[in-house]
Amino acid sequence: MKKSDLTLLISVAAASALISFFVAGSVFNSPSKRTKVPVVQPLSSNFPDVKNDPAYQLFLYPGALDPTQPIQIGNSKNDAPFNSQ
Repeated sequence: MKKSDLTLLISVAAASALISFFVAGSVFNSPSKRTKVPVVQPLSSNFPDVKNDPAYQLFLYPGALDPTQPIQIGNSKNDAPFNSQ
């Protein structure tokens, strides 16, 4: 490789690096132009006393089913129905 070929190759590589740097800077947003994302506050482990608080008694129906209670369907007492016997 001649010295002139090497100089031409280095100058083309430098020019393409400069062009790609400016094109990438115009395509991608800088950190100052990015959208601000709202931060979610952590959940509290203290829950209100729903059964005794009068504010909740206005819209909660006291005769409703309690979804946290286990429901028995049928007469079976088998606790592990999918285990082989």
